[in-house]
Amino acid sequence: MQYFGLDFGTTNTSLAWVRQDGGVTLCRLDPPAPKADVLRSLLYYSLDERGFIVGQRAIDEYLAEDMQGTLMQSIKTFLADDSFEETFVHDRFYRLEDLISIIFRHVQTAISELTPDEDSMVVIGRPAVFVDRPEKEAVAQERMRKAAQLARFFNVRFLYEPIAAGLAYESRLEQPEVALIADLGGGTTDFTVMRLGTRARGDRREDILASGGVYIGGDTFDARIMMGKVARHFGAGSTFRSMEGRDQPFPQMLLARLSRWHHVAFLRAQRTQEQLRRIHWTSSARDKIDAFQDLVEGNYSFFLYREIERAKSELSANERTTLRFHRGRIAIEEAIERAEFEQLIRPDLEQIERRMHDVVGEAGLTPAKIDSVFLTGGSAQIPAVRQLFARHFGDDKLRAHDYLTSVAYGLGLSAAAEGMT
Repeated sequence: MQYFGLDFGTTNTSLAWVRQDGGVTLCRLDPPAPKADVLRSLLYYSLDERGFIVGQRAIDEYLAEDMQGTLMQSIKTFLADDSFEETFVHDRFYRLEDLISIIFRHVQTAISELTPDEDSMVVIGRPAVFVDRPEKEAVAQERMRKAAQLARFFNVRFLYEPIAAGLAYESRLEQPEVALIADLGGGTTDFTVMRLGTRARGDRREDILASGGVYIGGDTFDARIMMGKVARHFGAGSTFRSMEGRDQPFPQMLLARLSRWHHVAFLRAQRTQEQLRRIHWTSSARDKIDAFQDLVEGNYSFFLYREIERAKSELSANERTTLRFHRGRIAIEEAIERAEFEQLIRPDLEQIERRMHDVVGEAGLTPAKIDSVFLTGGSAQIPAVRQLFARHFGDDKLRAHDYLTSVAYGLGLSAAAEGMT
């Protein structure tokens, strides 16, 4: 039997393989991508191929087909949303597990290229954010299990993602520690307080002192930049005249859709387009409504959010950047200071901070009793995030390895332990 660890993330997906000698290695899931062992968790329905494409090739085909097909991102965000039953793509309806299984089948293909052994056990990561809401956790886990079965993963185990990150960190320890594992991904921030270096095997349940999380991640920070710096270019702050002759603010619902990349597609509905046309006639900023219409009709939101993500990443290394986006009637040139960005995400950091303290308290500990803090996930690279943890635990306690793949590596270690039992 072969053993694998699969980290299906909101933004990225990674796979770890347990070699015959018991070592764990990351797999090349997306050779065309800049980082071949990281697969972007996005799908594109190609009109040319009449089917879905995954990862870097999905982006390439999206561009090659002049953005005429359907690009889908952050689908993991809907895992615990029981109101999301299905969505219509091209000529049929898809359940959430159908969409996730497409990514899983891509992973299954990569596995088949690694080994001819068809008998595999896969440890799949799951967020810790659901632990305080059992009904949500049940929905999310069942959907993941169904997606795995559709991809022909029949022997599946689940493990909390921050625990997997803890196992990755533990593999480098020389002495026991009590660690806070903080996994700051695209959709959630998850915490686990765990005893590490105990030489225990199995599910490690007795070593887990507390776990929990919040629905805040990289997508949340992108939304803050959109609403704080970009939305005014699309009508935020403008007014229009109602049928009763009263001035009304630009609809908040439209801005709410705009603030989430994976919700922008809903703005292409005919009813929304008619609403924008009515607003345009009496708007105090018609050029902004023109830009909004171009963003939606031109299918440019992916590129705008890619520029927002680039600006956010650049602020991790620099004190200032400029967000630039020019398409159709859209003309954005916005300087962003790191201090300004930190002010925008302050409410989110405060929620993360409160939940962090709650989890440490639930473990019966204080920050002084935590030996180390292991940070993982793309958002852990943001200076303000790191400073938050340094302020409470001390910079000398902070640890990190590979922000994007440490969870997959830890899931692989868990799979290796399964193989040894």
